[in-house]
Amino acid sequence: MQVSEQMQSPLPGAGEEQRGLGAVDEREPLVSIVVTVYNHERYIRRCLEGIAMQRTEYPFEVLVGEDCSPDGSRAVLQEMQKTLPSNFRFFYREHNMGAMGDNNSADLLAHARGKYLAVCEGDDFWTYEGKLQEQVGWLEAHPDYSGCFHHCSVVGADDEPTGEKYPDCYNEEYTLRDYFYIVMPGQTGTLVTRMGPYLEEKARFMELATYDNYASDRRNAFILLNRGRVKVFQGEWSAYRHITSGGTSHSATIVKDDSFARNELGFHETLLAYANKWGTSEEVRRTAQRCYYRVRFRWSHGKVRLLSLKDVTADAWNSDDRWGCLTAEVRWYAVLAMRMLRGRSVVL
Repeated sequence: MQVSEQMQSPLPGAGEEQRGLGAVDEREPLVSIVVTVYNHERYIRRCLEGIAMQRTEYPFEVLVGEDCSPDGSRAVLQEMQKTLPSNFRFFYREHNMGAMGDNNSADLLAHARGKYLAVCEGDDFWTYEGKLQEQVGWLEAHPDYSGCFHHCSVVGADDEPTGEKYPDCYNEEYTLRDYFYIVMPGQTGTLVTRMGPYLEEKARFMELATYDNYASDRRNAFILLNRGRVKVFQGEWSAYRHITSGGTSHSATIVKDDSFARNELGFHETLLAYANKWGTSEEVRRTAQRCYYRVRFRWSHGKVRLLSLKDVTADAWNSDDRWGCLTAEVRWYAVLAMRMLRGRSVVL
């Protein structure tokens, strides 16, 4: 693996507190913040400024991975690197590591030293200077919680709200029922979790993977629920950039065709295999099974059809949760319709 890491020298007066930038601290970081950058020239400055303004009672590190962007992302980072404190570590890739396998994000995680993990993709940004302090404080005081999230605003390329709503959880605690109905505990940039347990569960899940690519936030929400309780702060502490055309994000490139359907089926096969092998409760296993049948029914009718409706129905009938599996898709659509009538987001 060819990776070039550059770390800047401490700023003048670095031993003194720097309000809004986080003073240089020689102690081991309590939190590692991972920032992946690819074609984020227009947005990465706002992203890093939102991280730099965090005010905490503990040290944190920021690992920024620039993945050979064809735009000017690297030049922006190299300019910012001159003024950011030394807890910001920059990894400039010598070749594009991509989104699969031993990728940019995985390498940053391998270098992370914190007890806790936070993530902010290079086109999103944090808006509240107390975000990290509140989330880590909660996890320190509540060892039975595996992670915590918060709400976010949805913005466009100009940083202004689009009027869209993220499918946030409006309860203080996220549950398996929420997961089944695709309510999300929070967008990726709102997560803070315990590093070691998260990496362990992620490795278990990915060892069973039968899909090529699927939204990782769905995996993360499930493995955190399997590991412990999940807290949802109701404050809107970050911004999620939702661009549906002209970009390289998941939202801009997703096409719900045969390939998407196969990946969704493979993801839910993996979800069920993980729950059967590593599930910590019967509710975890049953939720995974109902999700599995929901998507099997989804792709057994309609324009994209990969499965036989007759075969899926027979399998559900013979399952150990007959009515839960048979009615999974119908109940899912009914609840989504109710959410739409209440003015809440269904999916983004």
